[in-house]
Amino acid sequence: MIKEILGSNARRYPERTAIVYKDKRYTFEELDNRTNRLANALIDLGLKKGDWIAIVADDCIEHIEIFWAGAKTGIITTGLNPSLSEKDYLHHIGNGKASAVVCSNKYRDKIDSQRSKFENLKNYILLDDQIKDYRNYEELIFSYPSKKPNVQIDDNDLLYFANTSGTTGLSKQVMHTYKSIFSTTIMDLDAMNYDMRAGGVNLVAGPLFWGYMIPRVSVLCYHMGCTLVLPENLSPQILLQSIEEGKVTNMVTGTAFLQQIMEYKEIDKYDISSLRQIFIFGYFPPEIWQKAIKIFGNIFVLAYGSSEFGIISFLPPEDFIFEGPQKKVNRVRSCGREALCVKARVIDDNGEDVVPGELGEVIAKGDDMMKGYWNAPEATAGTIKDGYIYTGDMGTVDEDGYIYLAGRKKDTITTDGKTILPLEVEEIILLHPKVNEVTVIGIPDERLGEAVKAVVIAEQEDITSDEIIELCKDNLPDFAVPGSVDFVDRFPKTASGRVQRFKLREQYI
Repeated sequence: MIKEILGSNARRYPERTAIVYKDKRYTFEELDNRTNRLANALIDLGLKKGDWIAIVADDCIEHIEIFWAGAKTGIITTGLNPSLSEKDYLHHIGNGKASAVVCSNKYRDKIDSQRSKFENLKNYILLDDQIKDYRNYEELIFSYPSKKPNVQIDDNDLLYFANTSGTTGLSKQVMHTYKSIFSTTIMDLDAMNYDMRAGGVNLVAGPLFWGYMIPRVSVLCYHMGCTLVLPENLSPQILLQSIEEGKVTNMVTGTAFLQQIMEYKEIDKYDISSLRQIFIFGYFPPEIWQKAIKIFGNIFVLAYGSSEFGIISFLPPEDFIFEGPQKKVNRVRSCGREALCVKARVIDDNGEDVVPGELGEVIAKGDDMMKGYWNAPEATAGTIKDGYIYTGDMGTVDEDGYIYLAGRKKDTITTDGKTILPLEVEEIILLHPKVNEVTVIGIPDERLGEAVKAVVIAEQEDITSDEIIELCKDNLPDFAVPGSVDFVDRFPKTASGRVQRFKLREQYI
């Protein structure tokens, strides 16, 4: 199904704009022809179904083209974070046994430094220059015919490697199939109430290497015959400018990027009235959601998922309620109810479903789940059990099936025999007007087992640890109050902006 989408749109909407990046734009007919040419070039270079290509470049149209060329040939693709270290590149490209790498000249030195260690890597392709030992990307495209390649594809064939965020160590490569990607598309559309209509314009307000953003947004967008807009960068100014100039109707983003847009002082100068829906991942407390709705309108669909599982649950606009019965008001703190054709559960340590209000681990199964981790059977076996993905996320569920997340299982703190969820403490500390960010961790303590420590990034320098501790004493049980507070300038974070708690803990052990 996926491999036919571009060709179908080229026949139905040949002159409709398929993709926009800076001053470059291609129609569906042009994009279909270019990806056919690239697909034929890759086959002639010796790549076949089941081989895979790594892409190392800033966000650009070529990311999308390479994915679709792969989709037409059964060649797996993956977009890597360009800011990865050379060690990370060796892990992903070398140990992952990629057959080809496509990179921009900006990041070529990182690839070249590891060449002798890439045993399986036979093809090096450069996007923006002509250099010895590299094939030029555009030259490759125009050296081959635009005839559609004839490759038989099965729904269970691998299509894309998503990369985990690396919050607990080296990132893992998540294997997604044609079936899991297309299932994610249908489930996302259901969550959006099919509001991505033909002729719409979809903006990606997040890095393309994030999770499996490349297939997720482009298959979704092109399945509905829409235009895909890639911003020049992810600054609030550029994102707002892209919305206004492109008359964007739908935006896919994360809460971190949306918050930056909301805090941009000149936001009122931009016309964002074309937006009819924002599909968003992440967490906001209710007061931030109220601010977001005041700016953009009640057009949010909050999705909960992961690199391993496309969409587990979602919260639609009608559940963003701030006044009325407490039962309904509470829902804005949740990540909604299970998505179409997904079975989501919250279980205790014995594998039994928790009763409403009791804490447990979120597990889920559905057609949009991963096949496993590439080259990591032990990690796969530890995550997929009895057909379910064990997310590692702690949470609870109410009588109506709304799931409330409470943090990562690995991040829980056990102090004097009692379990503390960092998120509950962090929410209280964030109420302090001088706090920008906070991360709560457990550090070794001879008497308690673990002691609670709050690490804070402050907005103003005159804040004290006593203020933070007093705020917690007023709002938390005694055992959850931090024993110490540290102030820092920054947190160690993944490329997608998630705090690497394990690195933060290491600084205090």
